[in-house]
Amino acid sequence: MANDSMVVMAAVARKGGSGKSILVKSLASAALAGNKSVLVIDTDPQRDVTRWFGRAKANGMAPATATLRTADNTGELETLIHGAYEAGDVDFVVIDTAGVGGSWTDQIAMLADHLLTPVVASVTDFEVGTQTVDWFKRLHDRVPDPSQLPPHHVVLTQFPARPSKLETALLQEAVKAFPLLNSVVQHRNAYREMDSQGFLGEIVRQLNASASPLQRSHARRFQEALVESTYVLNDILAA
Repeated sequence: MANDSMVVMAAVARKGGSGKSILVKSLASAALAGNKSVLVIDTDPQRDVTRWFGRAKANGMAPATATLRTADNTGELETLIHGAYEAGDVDFVVIDTAGVGGSWTDQIAMLADHLLTPVVASVTDFEVGTQTVDWFKRLHDRVPDPSQLPPHHVVLTQFPARPSKLETALLQEAVKAFPLLNSVVQHRNAYREMDSQGFLGEIVRQLNASASPLQRSHARRFQEALVESTYVLNDILAA
């Protein structure tokens, strides 16, 4: 039976290195930790998310409610999304995209319920983030019915717990210039370790189940990252 509540989120940015893949992995982790089923679709030719999912499976840190598919064009992507909707067994579809613009990104925008652009608090990344925001504004003039476009959210990523004056100033600028989410993705070692191990919730579960008190104490760092990711996910859904 079709799932009319299924949510499709796509991470888009005009350059790599902005935290796009980390955002995809953390949002998928948050949805799974909330007892939702997730389909992750990797459309980036570099297949970073595909390799990560493989590591997660090999480490036993990918739950059964998580699946991964790849798509090389928007026709394949649309087929995967439609198939998940008709099957009715997927709550969230999270899409990682290549760091490019053009018609490819235009078409992905038409398939998503939410577009997410991660931006690092640096001058260069803000300039690129501005380009992505401007692309989305221009897209309204290129589509037959702009009301069918999804909301576009900018997410600050790799943001330090103790920001410098420059980073604080960039945050204030972002509030004015971007459709910015209230929640940020902080710079955390837990996200780096997530990349080598698997989904955040599974890492927490395995650490908490360890017989070693030291291992159990490490769970807190990943739990904090999971809570942060859940805040970001909830902000996206509420925005």
